[in-house]
Amino acid sequence: MLALAQKSHPVWGRPLDQYAHAYQLSAFRKNVHGATPRLLAILAAKQIGRYSDRTDMPDSIDVSEQVTISTLEAVLKMAEDVDTYKTFLSPRLIGGCITLMQTVKVSGKTSPFSYEYGYLCFRILLFSLGMQMLSGGNDLELTMQNMITSPDIETPLVFSSHVARVVEVQTDRAVEGFDCDYILGWGPASNQPVVSPEQARALLEIVWSDRANFLKALMSAYTPALSGLLFLLWRYVVLDGARANPPAPNTDLIQLVMEIYSRCLLVATSDQTAALFGVSDELGVLIFTLGQRIGAFAHTEDSQIIFEACIRRLAPSDTRIYAPPNAILVTGLLGFLALCPAPGLDEAHLSVFNAAVERFWSELTSNKKTPTLLIEGIGLLLKHPRLLLQANSRTDVHGQSIKTQVLESLVKHDLFDLVAAVLLRLDPNAEEKTTAFHTNTTFLQSVTATFEAIGDSLTPSLLESFRGYATNWLKVEHQIITLGLCMDLSHDRKASQKRERHFGECNDAWLLLARVLQLDLNAEPTGCKFTRCQDPIVIVGLDRRGLGYACSKCKAVSYCSVQCQTGD
Repeated sequence: MLALAQKSHPVWGRPLDQYAHAYQLSAFRKNVHGATPRLLAILAAKQIGRYSDRTDMPDSIDVSEQVTISTLEAVLKMAEDVDTYKTFLSPRLIGGCITLMQTVKVSGKTSPFSYEYGYLCFRILLFSLGMQMLSGGNDLELTMQNMITSPDIETPLVFSSHVARVVEVQTDRAVEGFDCDYILGWGPASNQPVVSPEQARALLEIVWSDRANFLKALMSAYTPALSGLLFLLWRYVVLDGARANPPAPNTDLIQLVMEIYSRCLLVATSDQTAALFGVSDELGVLIFTLGQRIGAFAHTEDSQIIFEACIRRLAPSDTRIYAPPNAILVTGLLGFLALCPAPGLDEAHLSVFNAAVERFWSELTSNKKTPTLLIEGIGLLLKHPRLLLQANSRTDVHGQSIKTQVLESLVKHDLFDLVAAVLLRLDPNAEEKTTAFHTNTTFLQSVTATFEAIGDSLTPSLLESFRGYATNWLKVEHQIITLGLCMDLSHDRKASQKRERHFGECNDAWLLLARVLQLDLNAEPTGCKFTRCQDPIVIVGLDRRGLGYACSKCKAVSYCSVQCQTGD
């Protein structure tokens, strides 16, 4: 359950709303620790490690005197000094943290992120797991050296980026068929596991059961090396599947990990993103081999927070650690939202959609070539207005209001122009059964489904919003037809037919838009009035300008650009 507590707990400390902001990156300070704090940290780590073997009976543990918040803080302080990071290599530290996280309960349910105590255990766990992986991957000394040679960068950032790199390397090893479990101590030649499979299973269940507070805490606090957590959970799923009889991945476990992964994707810093995607791809492969797919996520009480986190990630304020999201990340976020139930959150959903459209416009206009993933992402984007329109198909005042907002948003954010721009960039020469052909087909199907959903939602009054789009529509159709007629004489007839067929399918999808919007196609297309214009028939969607520049005297809108306006 979402943390509602407002008072500090005598053992567990501050509630979520009070502790999370204290762990932002801006609050981090480097320190040089002397002998006394180092000794206290070593003893504290050993004290935590004594609980490592008790993950199956956390209710019998009284931590009020043995491991206090001060004990946890003594260990965490070692992340402030390059020379004390190896404290996190203390044996059994991870298992002890997992056990202690289980002791934090709210209304009888395990909820470690509701209070500072549980979050500190999780934070120590991530530092310890990351250090163990760096050590196992022979990257530890390089990491320490980079911390020393990068005095202006917070040490947790250097640490996190190196952990992510190890995750990427080990994921690639797994893809190539090599052993990567040795880094967790699970390999055939390993002696002592970093964390036992049973403890990994307990951690998975703890984080998933408290996933609402998990996301809320991570939205406010800087939490290092999340990629290490996802690597551990993925490898546990693989190991669990290998132990099954007959061997097969457990789809329920994969579903739980994907829910955790999706929340991590919302809040992880940019240095973690590639590693997270690598793990996600391999989880997807496990599902694919079973002939299944990730299902809709269970009803969650943090839907509002999920959408808030998504909006924040699409327009990050701290661009030092959160780069503007690229097509890959935006697509991943949209994929998560498509699986996430959001009753009563239509306006938040629409805000995410609008922000995503702007990000895709930015990606499209900055790429000379259009990557396949960008096309796939825009195709997935089109699913969201369909979801919003279908969810508000009722005729009550609220339903009509949301539909109106959705349709007005399509106009304001130039969604039809975005579709046109992609249609004109699809590969007309794609061979059947290739990735490019599949991309074309999937995108056209998404366009058709979206246009049909728009048509089902339009009322006579809403149609008025689209009356002026006829001129733009005609320009796009003109370009599609022209491209379909352009033939390379060196190609054979079969290649020409393939090209004709492709642009015919594009035109069919574009004609559907004209029908659903009931456009008056008898209007003459308006060209730029500047006689020396290099592109008198402007294709709206490629530059988003249209004929939006007026004569300074008569105010007639008749120029396609400032250059043409001032040159006439």
